[in-house]
Amino acid sequence: MSSLYTSLRKEYPRTWRIWYRMNKRCEGTQEKSYIDVHVCNEWNKDTSTEIGFINFIDDMGPSEENLSIDRINPFGGYEPGNCRWTTRLVQNNNTRFSTTERGKMMRLAAKNGINRHTFYGRVKRGWALIDAATLPPSDEKYKSRII
Repeated sequence: MSSLYTSLRKEYPRTWRIWYRMNKRCEGTQEKSYIDVHVCNEWNKDTSTEIGFINFIDDMGPSEENLSIDRINPFGGYEPGNCRWTTRLVQNNNTRFSTTERGKMMRLAAKNGINRHTFYGRVKRGWALIDAATLPPSDEKYKSRII
């Protein structure tokens, strides 16, 4: 078993690093965002490092250069059926935050040319999310409007 693990690790070093970091993120409480995220037993390095990585390669296949691992359901764990290889852009739009109503409105604001600081400032001042994301900013500077 160890020779298969060693040969796969040498053949796919990038995939091994992704698998290793995925496990490290989820063990203990080092990363606040991953406290309630788990790695399934088949992929877990604590069960058996060799078997965990071999199972991961069997289920996911090797990673391509420009892809990273993404959880399809950002509220679920790292397990077969909930993971995929995807681009950074797709992954960034599939976070726990971006799947909330506020996150969706922030993406809408960006599409409308409203930067995130303007959007957050409006929300903090009590604007409705849809208004904060869709009403164009004024061409006048703020200070000249309040005088």
